Amino acid sequence: MSENHEKTVECPYCGELLSKPYWAHVQEKHPEEYEKKQTWINLFKDYKGMGMEKAVSLQVIGELFNVDPEEVRFFLEQNNVL
Repeated sequence: MSENHEKTVECPYCGELLSKPYWAHVQEKHPEEYEKKQTWINLFKDYKGMGMEKAVSLQVIGELFNVDPEEVRFFLEQNNVL
């Protein structure tokens, strides 16, 4: 058995095993789920896990979803992520 150090994640919508960047799969195959604000929580956690600074994460998520980063920050605070 060969060792595979690449982390895989199960798609929460279809169960397919994915390697990063798995958000591209979610956006392409499950666009209705991707558009929900709940996606911001997982994106933020992933970005934080990769070492991205909070302000940069909020800016990137805001740009991806065409919303003000303050709206992202507020949503994450309301969901006890920040």
